[in-house]
Amino acid sequence: TPLYSSAASDVYKRQLMSAEHSEEVALVTGGGSGIGAALCSHLAGRGTKVWVADVDEIGGQRVANDIGGTFVRLDVGDSDNWAGVLDQVEDAFGHLDALALNAGIMIRPQGENTEDDVLPWILKNHEKVVSVNLNGVLLGILGALHLLEQSARGRIVVTSSGVGLKPLESDPVYSMTKHGVIGLVRSIAGPLAERNVSIGAVCPGGVDTPMMSADVRATGRKIASASNMASSLISVLDKPLSLIHI
Repeated sequence: TPLYSSAASDVYKRQLMSAEHSEEVALVTGGGSGIGAALCSHLAGRGTKVWVADVDEIGGQRVANDIGGTFVRLDVGDSDNWAGVLDQVEDAFGHLDALALNAGIMIRPQGENTEDDVLPWILKNHEKVVSVNLNGVLLGILGALHLLEQSARGRIVVTSSGVGLKPLESDPVYSMTKHGVIGLVRSIAGPLAERNVSIGAVCPGGVDTPMMSADVRATGRKIASASNMASSLISVLDKPLSLIHI
């Protein structure tokens, strides 16, 4: 006969996890929806103090309210905006344990069909996509490094994409930025490790988020849930530094 019921054991495990992560501070970009919102929820559920960063003030504040976190408006492509947000984190806690660089956009407006000619969209929007998807990752790493170094073990996880490993004709610029993110993560991992900061990337395929286009959604192909992808991001954050593969 077990000493504890299964339900009681689960409660005990959650209490231990909450205590383990109660001093942990995390910042999640793109935290107002999709994978970012799910990740914020997962982190808060285990006791982490979560900063929800997004340009979407309504969505970001809603997520922060739901999880008991802190919302900050952040355009990840703006270095001054990064500095201001990280100053707030430093003033509040003096360190940052986990940074999830998850914000991303595609060349077309969110949810638009991908069956039209992509070249006019590239001419119109390529600078913003590069700013968010690629520059935003580098600015986040460099800007937050001094706070991550104040942690016992600073960790960074980046949301790349499966199309960072293969082409995407319907959105070449998105694919380009995700290839660039993978190259950055692989190349900067060594210098960060010397500072006791780990970095890893996750490359999702199709995920059920507002970014998914209507025509892709209509194909009925199997897509992952945002919650499952958030679990994958957490598994990268939780790996010991020695197990992060470049």
